[in-house]
Amino acid sequence: MAIQPVSAFRYLILIKNHCHDALQFTMTQSARIVLRCTLLVGMLLCLFVTDGLAQYRRNHHGFRQTYPGAIAIGFSAGPNLNFGGSGPAVACDCEFDGGYGIGYHAGIHADIYVNRFIGLRLQGLYEDHSSTYVKSISINAYSENGAPAAVDAERRAEVDLQYISSSFMLLWFTGMEGLYFLAGASAGFFVDGNLSDEEFIVTPGYVYPGTGSNRQIFGNEALDAQQDPSLRAGLVVGAGYALVLSRGVALTPELQFDYPLTTVVEGNAEWSIPTLRATLGLTIGL
Repeated sequence: MAIQPVSAFRYLILIKNHCHDALQFTMTQSARIVLRCTLLVGMLLCLFVTDGLAQYRRNHHGFRQTYPGAIAIGFSAGPNLNFGGSGPAVACDCEFDGGYGIGYHAGIHADIYVNRFIGLRLQGLYEDHSSTYVKSISINAYSENGAPAAVDAERRAEVDLQYISSSFMLLWFTGMEGLYFLAGASAGFFVDGNLSDEEFIVTPGYVYPGTGSNRQIFGNEALDAQQDPSLRAGLVVGAGYALVLSRGVALTPELQFDYPLTTVVEGNAEWSIPTLRATLGLTIGL
């Protein structure tokens, strides 16, 4: 059972009084002064240690400030795995079966700890939601000797998308070592993007009429010059693990899944890009 700071203080006062009564007639004045100073230093050390232990029990993250209100600042970065639903509208009016791509993200977050199990997070990221969409089609082309034929081709749309996003999330610390879960809402604001639309003949030895090439480019320009990007609203869930490096400093690998509730552009109700973020963060307690 831990000794409370007040109880320790009372015990030391009693010890001091007993020692004083027993020695006051046999000790010199200088010895009494030394004894009193020693006892005073001992009491201060005992109060400091017991109070520090009590604060550690209240704040197992090791931050200087105890709950509620302990704050940590985190810096994070990592790759995104982007899952494109349907796809963009391109010149061929193709219906893509879906796409995928690998992007990136980097940002900062602030965690506010309500108690040892619950916290709040405000997160800001710059992230890339690029993805590629491919559809197999059949077209008419010519062989190198000029003979026409129906051949296999691929229609490909490549999208580069950059957002500045903010998220507000609830943190739940499970008490199982450093494991925690998070859930909340996000909003992404379109910053820049490009949409390219190309077609490739897959069958060897065939080219497009009049070009002599097995590749045709139908479009390659800024996304917002072709369509109207939407505000990206989504729901976020995830999990992480805090690996404590020192008092108030932790390495925090996380996985976050951001599911959009809105489409990438206006007028295309089928095109959205769910994103899985793999994050490596450094969290510092204030």
